[in-house]
Amino acid sequence: MQKIFYQPEGYWFGDCMPFFNEKDQTFYLFHQRDTRNPKPLTDPFGWSLVTTKDFVSYQDHGEVLPKGKHDAADQFIYAGSVTQGKNEQIAFYTGHNRQAKLAKKTSEILMSATSQDLLHWQKEGKQTSLAPQKGYDHNDWRDPVIVYSKQRQCYVLVLGARLPGDKKKPTGRLVYFESEDLHNWHFKGDFWVPNEFNMIEMPDLFELNHTWYLIFSEYSEDKRTKYRVSDGLFNQWHSLSDEFFDGKAYYAARTVGNNQVGRFLTGWVATKENEQDLGNWDWGGAFVPHQIIQRPDKTLGVDLPETITANFAESRPLPQIRLSCNDGKKEETIIKNLPDQFLLEAQITILQDTKSFGVKAYVNEETRAGYQYQAYGLENILKFTCTPNYPWPSYFATGLERPLPLIKGKTYDLKLIVDDSIIILYINNVALSARMYNKLGRELSFFVTEGQILVSKIKYYQDWQEANTRK
Repeated sequence: MQKIFYQPEGYWFGDCMPFFNEKDQTFYLFHQRDTRNPKPLTDPFGWSLVTTKDFVSYQDHGEVLPKGKHDAADQFIYAGSVTQGKNEQIAFYTGHNRQAKLAKKTSEILMSATSQDLLHWQKEGKQTSLAPQKGYDHNDWRDPVIVYSKQRQCYVLVLGARLPGDKKKPTGRLVYFESEDLHNWHFKGDFWVPNEFNMIEMPDLFELNHTWYLIFSEYSEDKRTKYRVSDGLFNQWHSLSDEFFDGKAYYAARTVGNNQVGRFLTGWVATKENEQDLGNWDWGGAFVPHQIIQRPDKTLGVDLPETITANFAESRPLPQIRLSCNDGKKEETIIKNLPDQFLLEAQITILQDTKSFGVKAYVNEETRAGYQYQAYGLENILKFTCTPNYPWPSYFATGLERPLPLIKGKTYDLKLIVDDSIIILYINNVALSARMYNKLGRELSFFVTEGQILVSKIKYYQDWQEANTRK
């Protein structure tokens, strides 16, 4: 099981509905738990809850919003969100019934529940005023999120929908309702229609330094979490230079937090079928938080939460290395025996025009086979893959890439964290998560091809502290 990144024992972590409770300064991570019995999304589930103050220590509360019976509208409890009401917390969630879908009846409807303590919930049943509207697909109507509009002086509920018809048509959209009291809702129509995707999932909306951000996930083009920006909640949404937070392994992320504690992305890193590098990506996996960074140009980057770094027992400085190779590739090992949990920090400076550089993990001493992150200067892209990628394809790496220009004279801040099969690289607030299931060696190395780099300020952290040994 993972030690650093949370995964409930015996289950796989699914879509997260995060809520930050300002009263106790605690993150409440409502989520779905999958049994994989016999495959993902087979067994019905409700909402389970784990709480944390630091994304290091977690308290498991089990299933707090139980699924309904076989013939109930909430046979499966799909995603939704938790909102602070006047005197209570309100969960708006998606009830899904698989038999209704097979019978070509309405299979998804919004429902609600209330709580006084976020632990014990009273179901309120179907919210008929939030039912699928005429002219929309009644099998894709899910994942509501609520924000308050100061401009309109009302609550706005936004959810994912699509038009009826061929599932391959890119009619996925967001629609919205408005309410003054969180109880009486009025349908207002389309909120965002990009004409890009066949369905939009897990929408999230927040304002940061006078800029609005729309977070969403889609599975028809890239299967990733993306974002758009706007200067107003009801204005046009557009992309900036990088619309992603991570790669294909990271999905269904929403944000949680405020200006005091920071804002965090709460997604999951998927597993692969049969825990093999050649397997396709599964639904669900382990919970991984990214801390959101707003850059001066309003783009969003992510970083490893500082509390995770601080929970390693100690760091060991390593000597800097200079790698230079005008023809071919130069590689140097800096760690001989990697554990299954560690964190490495470093700075990499591009000293001359460079074709590519990278870091390799779990490298075999003799064959040099392992896993690698490689930044390509000609393509301005960062990729994760096996090396050598033989026999083709040794690693199903589609979607495990991020934009990253290589600029002569520039210094790049790097963090590489591993938790068993999970590996994540952060480089200048660009993240790329992946899985590794066939570690052929234990070395860690840096390399350069046709160029020169300086790897400095290297810190190696190991010995993750368990809760009972933490100071």
